[in-house]
Amino acid sequence: MKFLARSLALLALLSFNAAAQEVEDSPKKAGLDYFALNAVLIDFNSIGSKYTAKNWASTLTMGTYITDYVKTEMRFGVGLTDDTVPGFKRDNGNVVSSDLTMTLNHYASWYMGLHYPLAEWSSIYLQLGMSYIHADAEAEPDSTWEELRDDYPGSKFSMSWLAGFDFKIVEDWYVTAEAGRLHRSSASDIQTLQYGLGLKYEF
Repeated sequence: MKFLARSLALLALLSFNAAAQEVEDSPKKAGLDYFALNAVLIDFNSIGSKYTAKNWASTLTMGTYITDYVKTEMRFGVGLTDDTVPGFKRDNGNVVSSDLTMTLNHYASWYMGLHYPLAEWSSIYLQLGMSYIHADAEAEPDSTWEELRDDYPGSKFSMSWLAGFDFKIVEDWYVTAEAGRLHRSSASDIQTLQYGLGLKYEF
């Protein structure tokens, strides 16, 4: 019994020391600010229920850690490309091609979220916020997408969210990878999804 009691006491002491070490090794984020630059794939999803269009964009992020586990940030993005969706129209009785062009010109987002360290060199995060987008759906009159030209995006503001992780490469520098929803059109139910890969600096 004495051996068992001593073994349990030793195990408890080792567990306490390990937990204390883990807390001590966890990165302290409270009060830190950060900048990040991301390359973002924008996915206009569910166009006409079955089509998608993809744009590339670049995003600048400025944020701060309120506590070790809570952060808030602003993002400013600029679209770099556009994409087309096949469509048709009648021209003098003939059916001819008339594509829809989807373009994200620029956008801005505000997020607040949770940040949880997996290790000293890696963390995961989940953020919820609000985004504004300036986007165009260009289509010719009397074409498949004529109504979308007038309806999209409806409200330029939408709830948005993203989830991601970061990975330290050198002191204060991190690679980030994330995915989420940037915007949902109130008029057409087109969901604008975002997939980003970037570089973050904390200071």
